[in-house]
Amino acid sequence: MISLLFLSFPQASLPLATSSLLQSVAQEDVLEEKVSLFKKIIKGKGQEPLAINHIDGFATLYSEAQERREEIEESLEFKPEDVNELKKELKNLESRQKAIADVVWYSFRRKRETKEHNTLWKAATYAFGRMPHHGAKYLWKAFEDKRFNRDVEFRSLCVKQVGFTRDLDQIEDLLDLLDYKDEVVAAAAGEALSQYRSAPGDVRKECTKSLVKMLESYHNASLDREDSGAVREYRTVRDPFLRALTTFTNESYRDPLEWTRWWNKNKKKSELWKDD
Repeated sequence: MISLLFLSFPQASLPLATSSLLQSVAQEDVLEEKVSLFKKIIKGKGQEPLAINHIDGFATLYSEAQERREEIEESLEFKPEDVNELKKELKNLESRQKAIADVVWYSFRRKRETKEHNTLWKAATYAFGRMPHHGAKYLWKAFEDKRFNRDVEFRSLCVKQVGFTRDLDQIEDLLDLLDYKDEVVAAAAGEALSQYRSAPGDVRKECTKSLVKMLESYHNASLDREDSGAVREYRTVRDPFLRALTTFTNESYRDPLEWTRWWNKNKKKSELWKDD
């Protein structure tokens, strides 16, 4: 019964604004029921596969709400007669998305680290990657959670999923991680940045600057062959950083010094850093 609720949810459509608003109210009632059922599952024991099914369903509902928001925002550009109703629906959709992200975070109320719980938390993390700024908030919260301090793989997953949100507000935090104390997390930050191909020109320029600087820094440290840690760090971050640089510049070099030369030659060429 519980698992069938997501299958019965109506598909998003584009009716008149009044009908859409009424439909939105009906959807809120359905969402409240799903939230209630999910919380009961999490408060109980076991049933991780069922909980993950609900998380997938919540992520789909979030995406549908996002699509509708984009449709409304596009309509508002043409100043339609029903502008007030559309704005009200837009506000309701924002609240709906926040509520969805909040309930997915409820998964982390299960505190004990077990194989089943780890699978549940990973499912929630992937779902947050589909929830722009709402998801990014909880991805950073999971990254900072003390229970995962020694779980580098999970923390790296959180960082990579921040990239999939493609939320521009996360860029600075990702850049800060390029020289993180654990090179696996730093590499994950590079992977995350490579998701921002369509970022504005000034953002791409700032990212390129930081990546070139950090790539050369890691490379220079690795030249001391007696420092096996520095060699390992460079090998770990190199390819993710290079992929991100290619994303932002459409150039492809392997040698960090070539990237430094390219940056020094092109950083002031405004035509390279225009918005797409």
